[in-house]
Amino acid sequence: MPKAKIVQAVQLLDLMLEHFADDGHWTHGRYDDGNGGHCLVGALLHLSRKHRLPRAPAIALLQDAMPRPGLPLVHFNDTCCGSLAELRSVILKARSLAHDHAEQDRAAAAVRMWLFAKIEKKRPAPSADIADTAPDEPFVPERLAA
Repeated sequence: MPKAKIVQAVQLLDLMLEHFADDGHWTHGRYDDGNGGHCLVGALLHLSRKHRLPRAPAIALLQDAMPRPGLPLVHFNDTCCGSLAELRSVILKARSLAHDHAEQDRAAAAVRMWLFAKIEKKRPAPSADIADTAPDEPFVPERLAA
């Protein structure tokens, strides 16, 4: 995930943590309860629209933070999540995964630079004179048998 996307995902996750600071903003069974309460997905959609942040990177991080692999966010919110503290812990885990992705990207970039430097060292220096690269004998085409 590109660094800019990670930064935006963390911003959105931080906004979600603020939104879910108290029980009054969390609901089950619907995206929006009409009184400022949202489910996990409803808050994500609402806050991404309001702050013009892409939601896909945050969704991916939240999916990775689920207690069971492949557990849909809506199902987690409506059936598996027992408390606001549990909901917030999943958002915090997603946030920490974002930092792990950023660290992996930095490490991968460092390895790429190191490999390119090693390759560059092994390349022969380019010749300054074209005569040095020309063959000593003239080119004589071979006749192919028919």
